[in-house]
Amino acid sequence: MNVEFVRDEGIAIELNGRSYYVRASHLGVKDGKILLCLDFAAPTALEPVKTFLKSYSKIRGARYAVLISGEERWIYDNYLGREVDEVEERVVEVRAEEKDYRLAAAFYALIHCECGVGDEGNCLCGLPPEW
Repeated sequence: MNVEFVRDEGIAIELNGRSYYVRASHLGVKDGKILLCLDFAAPTALEPVKTFLKSYSKIRGARYAVLISGEERWIYDNYLGREVDEVEERVVEVRAEEKDYRLAAAFYALIHCECGVGDEGNCLCGLPPEW
């Protein structure tokens, strides 16, 4: 696969006068364009992370949302609108809808806490950052 993986620096989303900063763990880039958004999750957080990742990947214009949880891998093709078994390296145009911005902001806050900022995130422990 000729995809370069880079750490996602994230984006700011403006909703109802408030700004939300969201990101995946990594982006898969092909020929200078984002092909996929990659994130990780604990088995207990799969569904919220899938919801976030589907919306976030559309916002970034990525064809695929890829989620890794232990040995499990989930791939969603935004272009086809369904789960798939493999990533095809063909970059296609994907557009986000207004609801994707709301979902990405809401679910990012749900699945990430401050103690997960420095790692892959998706921590639901509720501990203060000094722990």
